[in-house]
Amino acid sequence: MCRSATALEHRLPQHIQLQHQSIDLHIDPNKTTFSGTTILNVLLTQPTKVLAYHSKGLAIEHVSLLYQGNEIPLSLSAPNHYEIIKHNLPIEISDTASLKITYRADLSEHVEGIYRVENDQGQVYLLSQFQSMEARRVFPTFDEPDKKATFSFKVTTPKSYTVLHNTLPASIKFNGNLKTVEFTKTPNMNTDILALALGQFAEYNVANTRLKTKVFSPESAQIKLPPYFKDVVNDSLVFIEDYLQSPYPFSRLDFVVGNFGAVAAMENLGLVSLNENQIPDSNAPPRAHCEFKKLIAHEIAHSWFGNDITMAWYDDYWLNESFTEFIAAKVIQSLYSDIAACSYVPQVKAFNDDNDHAVPLIFDVKTREDTIAYGQLYYTKGRAILEMLEQAYGEHALQQRLQLYVKKFAGKNVSTRQFLALLSDNKLQNMVTSFTQNTGYPLVTLTKKGGQYVLTQNDILNRSDILWTIPVSIKTWNGKQALTHKAILEGEQVLIKLPHNVQSVFLDTDGAGYFRYVDDTGLAEFPFEQLSPQEQASYRDNQQSLAISGHIDYMAYIDSVIRELNQLALDSEQANALLKELQYAFIDHVQLGHQRQFAHYLSKKLTHQPNWEDLMTTPYGGDVLQFFGLYLQNTAAISAAKYYYEMPNSQQHTHFHNMIAVLASSTTDTQYQELVAQFKQMPNNIKSGMLPALGYVNNAEKTTYYYDLLLSDATTGMVIDVNFQYPIFNPSLRVVAADLIANRKTKIAERISAASLQWFPYSFLTACSKTQKHAVISLFQGWKHIEGLRDKLNVVVHNIDQCIERTKKINQGITSIH
Repeated sequence: MCRSATALEHRLPQHIQLQHQSIDLHIDPNKTTFSGTTILNVLLTQPTKVLAYHSKGLAIEHVSLLYQGNEIPLSLSAPNHYEIIKHNLPIEISDTASLKITYRADLSEHVEGIYRVENDQGQVYLLSQFQSMEARRVFPTFDEPDKKATFSFKVTTPKSYTVLHNTLPASIKFNGNLKTVEFTKTPNMNTDILALALGQFAEYNVANTRLKTKVFSPESAQIKLPPYFKDVVNDSLVFIEDYLQSPYPFSRLDFVVGNFGAVAAMENLGLVSLNENQIPDSNAPPRAHCEFKKLIAHEIAHSWFGNDITMAWYDDYWLNESFTEFIAAKVIQSLYSDIAACSYVPQVKAFNDDNDHAVPLIFDVKTREDTIAYGQLYYTKGRAILEMLEQAYGEHALQQRLQLYVKKFAGKNVSTRQFLALLSDNKLQNMVTSFTQNTGYPLVTLTKKGGQYVLTQNDILNRSDILWTIPVSIKTWNGKQALTHKAILEGEQVLIKLPHNVQSVFLDTDGAGYFRYVDDTGLAEFPFEQLSPQEQASYRDNQQSLAISGHIDYMAYIDSVIRELNQLALDSEQANALLKELQYAFIDHVQLGHQRQFAHYLSKKLTHQPNWEDLMTTPYGGDVLQFFGLYLQNTAAISAAKYYYEMPNSQQHTHFHNMIAVLASSTTDTQYQELVAQFKQMPNNIKSGMLPALGYVNNAEKTTYYYDLLLSDATTGMVIDVNFQYPIFNPSLRVVAADLIANRKTKIAERISAASLQWFPYSFLTACSKTQKHAVISLFQGWKHIEGLRDKLNVVVHNIDQCIERTKKINQGITSIH
């Protein structure tokens, strides 16, 4: 297929390849700007009179062409819309040439390029985040994933600072108060996974790790890595190498810990970025440790998927993130099965976001703003697609395909088309295509007609023109044993054969299906105890979805949750999952005018009498406290929150932020102001958990105090944009919040980057009435100039309309309770 020139305006010329780039930076963390000189050595596959590269916000001072022993000055040009600078050359060149560029640039105020961090000890350090399309903020370069090259960095900085990079220093030279660190050449790599860090870092040797792993963190902020950290690093390496039959592709695996804003971690080659807020303390619940172990395994898996084998272009981003999340889940489930619940049913987290306004996993990407739309679906939906593929293809068969994939594309760039070619089965290729290129998901229904069973599919969003190729694995129960039966549903329906003695069916074996499902056979309910933990999680979430959509009675679903919860210890992980479902009911489903009645009903039906003295010593006790105190307004829970908050050193308590959430919703305005004042005195590591908790307010005055706090100097260096949503979780405050945000638009724009502002309407995803809808639309009328915001606002408005419709039945059900 021949593409037009217009279609490639966002790409660098394909006949020019970067071979090697040297970057010489002069950076002082105490200044706002830095300078650099770079030389780009390029290979030309055909003669040209044009050279091009990326530059974003760089003040370029001089450019010259180095060709056949001559240095030819070039005229300065401004970057186009796609941040590409093109130079028309005075001569035609071929084979090889170089560009020499000197420039100045600003340190960023946001987590992009190289940015400045100051912690609460007053220590200043610089960190980098180059994914995606952000290396061009730091040096002119070929900032595309298929322009892999080697890089050589030289950094001059005040001698008191340590400089970290993907590779180790080759030399360090001192000159007065300055030092210059020259690093060894990197492996062949793309710019997204380059990294720099400058600061006074403490160095921790992780004992007995195969690659002699080191962890660097700001000197004044002592980190406490869990004792199992070295085991996760070693075990992940061994497991992935064995699973893929491929040795670790690189020679270094170190970590730098710091404030990376909303980024949990980043797979920078040889120097993984790890956000300090991701490290759980020893008293954290098992789920937190599960998530941390999976995060480490995920970043290590990127060494193969992303770092060594790299997507050909950003539209195939799922080949990086979905594949690594798939492998990370295998690491956790295979090696840490006792705490593996966080790795079950990833689709549960995807369904709410995957609607007809969502972006499909594979879509046309041209700019950095497009890549911001990636979201969590690459980690949830993308992984679920691979798990469906594995279930249909066979575990061993898919493993062999992945081994071939790694062997065939090692060190190269790859596309989805090339991956699908390895599957050979057209139905499975169609399955992957249908789920990666469509938004939303199907509703699968099993009916029994005479002696036959029929599987049908409908679009959950009621679009008439979308069908998926769906592998369905059905578990049957005959009273003695469970058996599985596989089918592929391609059209609207398919006939399947099941044994004549079937008593019950379950439509989602292993909880792998990326679909909702309805059992309309009239058979008995599948014995819950015969389902695996993954299947039980899938069943619960599916029941909730059917209740919300009106397929089953909402309060009957709530009663089933309560019955199960009443049989469990409150400090168990299973009980915690059920409490979360009831918590989300208050946030997403039970609307203004019905919450007090709903809370009263739950209080009456729940048989638990929490012992707060015992619960507050357990991993899940804080969540129990928050549910009973914040949502049920239980006086004993509120008293317990106050009691433990007033104890000495309460900020060190594992459940400190849960106490704050309860108090934020139950104290007087004056007492809330005292909480805000105490927040301002806290160190940053406490502030990070305390700030969202303070957002669970219950009136307009507290909302005002909270939003003023978010925009104050007390939150400098913190990511504040996501925190605006917490007051909005309360239905009574959504219109109030819209007015308060409108009055603070200028200050908000000063603190939050334009790229992040486009997501601000998502703070109102829980809105659910015509009045709230009008308030949201009115709020963002003056924001529509922000690129990408209009589309996000349309998503929110659509969600509000859907919520208004579905809550009619929910409200009727709540009104009927006694």
